[in-house]
Amino acid sequence: MTSRTKFALVSLTTLAVAACGSSDSHVTAMGLGGATSGVSGSGATTTTPSGSAGSSMVPTTPSGAGGATGLPSGAGGSMISGSMGGVVMMPSGAGGSTTGGGGAAPSGTGGTAGACDDNALASSKDACNPSGDPCNLHSGYPGDEYCMLPPPDGKGIQIHFGPKSYTDPNEVAKYVMNAGEEFNAYGLATIPGSGDHYYNNVQIRMRPGSHHLINTLVTGTDSTPDGFVANSIGCPGTPVGSFPGSQNLIRNMPPGGVQAPENVGIGSELQGGTRLCLNHHAYNFDSDQPKLREIWINVWFVDESEVTQKTQAVTITAGPFQGIPPHTQKVLKATGSATGTGRIITMFGHRHAATDRFAVWKNDELVYDSWHWDESVTYDYDSITTNPAPNPTAKDDGATSGILPVAAGDKINIECDVNNTTDNTLTFKNELYTGEMCILFGSAVGTAIH
Repeated sequence: MTSRTKFALVSLTTLAVAACGSSDSHVTAMGLGGATSGVSGSGATTTTPSGSAGSSMVPTTPSGAGGATGLPSGAGGSMISGSMGGVVMMPSGAGGSTTGGGGAAPSGTGGTAGACDDNALASSKDACNPSGDPCNLHSGYPGDEYCMLPPPDGKGIQIHFGPKSYTDPNEVAKYVMNAGEEFNAYGLATIPGSGDHYYNNVQIRMRPGSHHLINTLVTGTDSTPDGFVANSIGCPGTPVGSFPGSQNLIRNMPPGGVQAPENVGIGSELQGGTRLCLNHHAYNFDSDQPKLREIWINVWFVDESEVTQKTQAVTITAGPFQGIPPHTQKVLKATGSATGTGRIITMFGHRHAATDRFAVWKNDELVYDSWHWDESVTYDYDSITTNPAPNPTAKDDGATSGILPVAAGDKINIECDVNNTTDNTLTFKNELYTGEMCILFGSAVGTAIH
């Protein structure tokens, strides 16, 4: 795959796919610069999808949703039945305040100490105001509080994937996820505007139930409407580049829109004439009410002359490649090496429900520790971010703070503690409770790590 991405935006490693092993074993790990590294040992998913395009399942219609009577043919997507990041310390004179319900860039007012701000964190699964509706959606579905307003005209764009109307039952039904359902689906979204742009700030918001979002830029899809692509592994068209993804409902890259001094100059190109191909994994196992699969992405532009730094991918995979038998425990381990001298910008561990702990060491130093599968927290490593310190005894999420330097030959060791309490053998596939994964994603400057 070729890419016109000139420089890769810090903290924007795309969750590449596989990030969750699709059913045709299409498994790659892709950095923002378009470089890909294969993930070996992936197993094909054997679960037979049910309720995909043409399903007659009838979603329960919440108040205000518009009386949907069923998923129409072509709703798309493979369906299987069945803490926060670091706090950014704003430098003197840097912005911290936001306006417009989360869509505005930081201004130079400094921010209010201790106030909850959805934009100020690297990642989170909980919105600051759980009863809020910053975009005045009144959709009747959980998650209106995650919407954010778009950037002001001329400052950037918003990419929206979801219903164009919450009162049109046919439109809403394309994105409904009923209780007990799980989807690993691909879809297309229009990127507003025209021409090439550079960006250095991306905000992603997803409704509850989202597990991961993997994005790719594609061309040649003019005849395909926005929405999920029925019964498809991948999108139509030609991939031409990668784009930031997330495994958190709230993701800010960088937090507060403020780059650390050492990261000034990092940016990426958004090629004109492209559309966004989304791989969205979502589930509804914790509610008896339907949910919507919906995503908002704000992209903030920067002048090309300001883009001077390039990042590379951090990708290490530990399987499971042999399968984990029912009612057994197993520790999955893998090691990657730094190819040069540089620094790690961001890291997050990707796994499913059976993995109790995802930990990362630089040589012998514990630098990342995640104990909650439902939000595998993302941590940034720079001069203005303070992460909670690792505390394995208390099983608290944590990471080291400050710049995380690496030298050529340094080892990055990952470990996943898997506890299979089910009656199924867990293999490397994209199912929340019947599959498992152990993959470290991240980005670095001056070095790749794999």
